[in-house]
Amino acid sequence: MRLGILGDIHGYLPGSNTMCIDFAVELTATLQVDAFLQVGDMCHYRSFAQPLYWIYGNNDWPDVIRQIETGERPLHNLHHIKTGQVLTLEKTGDQVRVAGLNGAFDDLYYDLEDGPDRPIDSQAFFLRSDVEKSLQLRQIDIWLAHGCPAGLGFGREPDHGVPAIRDILDTVQPRVMFCGHAHIYREARTATTTVYALQQLRDAYYIFDTCSGELEAFPTGERP
Repeated sequence: MRLGILGDIHGYLPGSNTMCIDFAVELTATLQVDAFLQVGDMCHYRSFAQPLYWIYGNNDWPDVIRQIETGERPLHNLHHIKTGQVLTLEKTGDQVRVAGLNGAFDDLYYDLEDGPDRPIDSQAFFLRSDVEKSLQLRQIDIWLAHGCPAGLGFGREPDHGVPAIRDILDTVQPRVMFCGHAHIYREARTATTTVYALQQLRDAYYIFDTCSGELEAFPTGERP
């Protein structure tokens, strides 16, 4: 199976008036893959030509996501992966289990309780309870996170390199983890997992081969 992998979708393509989200729409219509995964900070929301599965980041709007899911804002082929949910993608005998942690880390919100009284400004950040829910999952092939795991050289901690995401990495032991938020490309390995920090879509997009485990990067200036 070939999957399109997209980092943060911010702003405009360099030197143009094309919004990155519109380029993402174009990619889903032209890139020869089986589905797309995205690691949060989509920021604007559209219908897509192929299925795009994503988690949200700190610059996304959870209430808009709710509106999309309830049909108040009907969009096609945009599918949110909830924290604790496992998505299974299948094609001709190849089965891939995908999960993710929604939101970025902020110590101000981490120990809040989830519920109807939760402040709106906290909803794009994950809670301790979200991490505990994630730690229960097993046999995951691809994990999506908006931040990066701590201790692997992905940037300043605890914002870009997040201890709670490292706990998930070490406990769940997915085959691959894709991360956003840091806006860099970097690769690291643990005993069980290859971890990729992804550039923003304005800089690059990626294709991941689930059989070989190979990730190929394409500069955004090189249209498919």
